[in-house]
Amino acid sequence: MISYISLGSNIGDRLSNINKAMDLLKEKVKIIKKSHFYITKPMYYENQPYFINSVIKINSSLNPFELLNFLNQIEERLGRKRVFKNSPRIIDLDILYCGNSIINTTKLTLPHPRIYERPFVLKPFLDVEPGFVDPVKNRKIVDLFKGLNFNPFDVIKIPENFNDVYSFFSNLNPRMKNDFNPSYVKEVLKIFGSPHNTYREIIHITGSVGKTTTAKYLCEIIKSAGFVVALYTSPHIDDIRERIMINDDMISKKEFYNILVKVLSNAHLILSPFEYLTVIAVIYFSSKVCDFAIFEVGMGGRDDATNIFNKSISVFTKITLEHQKYLGKNISEITTNKAGIIREKTLVFVSGQNSKSVIDIIHKESVKKNCKMHIFDMQKWGFDFDMINLEFAKFIASKIGIKFRDNLNFRNFECRKQVLNYNNLKILFDGAHTPVSMKMLFESLKNDDYKIVLCGFMKDKKIKEMLEIIKSYGFEIFLSKSYSTRSFNPFEYANYGHCFNEPIVAIKKVLGYRKNFIVTGSLYFCSDILKCLREKRIVYFRELL
Repeated sequence: MISYISLGSNIGDRLSNINKAMDLLKEKVKIIKKSHFYITKPMYYENQPYFINSVIKINSSLNPFELLNFLNQIEERLGRKRVFKNSPRIIDLDILYCGNSIINTTKLTLPHPRIYERPFVLKPFLDVEPGFVDPVKNRKIVDLFKGLNFNPFDVIKIPENFNDVYSFFSNLNPRMKNDFNPSYVKEVLKIFGSPHNTYREIIHITGSVGKTTTAKYLCEIIKSAGFVVALYTSPHIDDIRERIMINDDMISKKEFYNILVKVLSNAHLILSPFEYLTVIAVIYFSSKVCDFAIFEVGMGGRDDATNIFNKSISVFTKITLEHQKYLGKNISEITTNKAGIIREKTLVFVSGQNSKSVIDIIHKESVKKNCKMHIFDMQKWGFDFDMINLEFAKFIASKIGIKFRDNLNFRNFECRKQVLNYNNLKILFDGAHTPVSMKMLFESLKNDDYKIVLCGFMKDKKIKEMLEIIKSYGFEIFLSKSYSTRSFNPFEYANYGHCFNEPIVAIKKVLGYRKNFIVTGSLYFCSDILKCLREKRIVYFRELL
């Protein structure tokens, strides 16, 4: 008889539990087809870890009651634990259908009486037999599923390979304003032995501008001295694995995927995309022998997912007004938030680009935590932002005892003062996304022959201020949306220039002028344009709304 079985688990290594159950099922039944695995939120008793669910189609000579007894035996063999109805369990096996049988007894009811309200069952059922007709409702499973009212974020397909990873992250909710807390990452890492507490030396970098460039320069300098350096940055330009690197090597697709699936199978709560990436980075770095681990803060400091270390060197690049919805309404509150990364009795480094009030707040926190603070004097570097970041990185390296050659050759980082020669045109990419960084970009370009600026901004930035800066230098301005969900609406700023709904349309228009041009306003937007030129697929997930 053809039957359909639901398998679920939310205690321990869920995927392992389900796969063990499938292996035991093969003793008496033939598995014809398996669904994908799905992360599903608890439906009835919500104060418990999430489930992983799947559905299988089987062929068996057992009658429905014999099949039920067999499933109960498997649950017992796997140590099924259920304290009360709908409570957590190692394994949960339910008969959904046995052919077209309709049974209504105290021991067994078929079809399963609650199947019509369960998206966590019907969704995987669609993978197995969407055209199956329910013998009671006389409706196809696909139609029963369409009739459900549920949050799609409550049933998320687990990726089957690395190529599914972007889609998986796209189906996750980002962490909302009042829910930023590094404890989520700590709780998950605790399951894996708290690997973030095993590193030799950690450098934690925050700020508003220059974080990534300073982190990358610092990595290059320390690496040149013969050390192995782990580097975690964001966002990525081309490949999500750019965020997780050791020396010059990105984490492999296989390792990235395997760690993610291991976390999904064992964690007790669903994380945001950035939190998952942070957990993957921490676990991956701890599995390698690294002398230094450099972590760039995602946003802010105190509440950021990376703020998990017991001891770390703290680095502060230029701090400006940013993400005020999340970090604070003024520069004082924002700085106080970022100063939350400072740990007891460690070193603190602050860029001299910061105002006295910002430096004073960081100094006060440093004194409170018994830290030694070093201020980098950047006055002689003028408006060359890239040079300031490089010299700041050298300053940090020298103070922590790294011996390096002063004439090191550094490679250019993508979308950070990157010049691309394309069809006999020179295109400058720079992800300037604050008024300060925008001002410094254009001050450093006075003698260059760029005529046009193509820009796209994230909606939570100081857009009008940056456009006024660009306008003051006399450039012709083109505005375009990014493919990111955080993108601004360019048509709200139509008085500044030409507006476009899509980067691909904008770049084609600008290329038609046959003039050298600048692409700026956001790393996300610069990445969009680069990918358009390289004819690559563009995928975004929602790290922040």
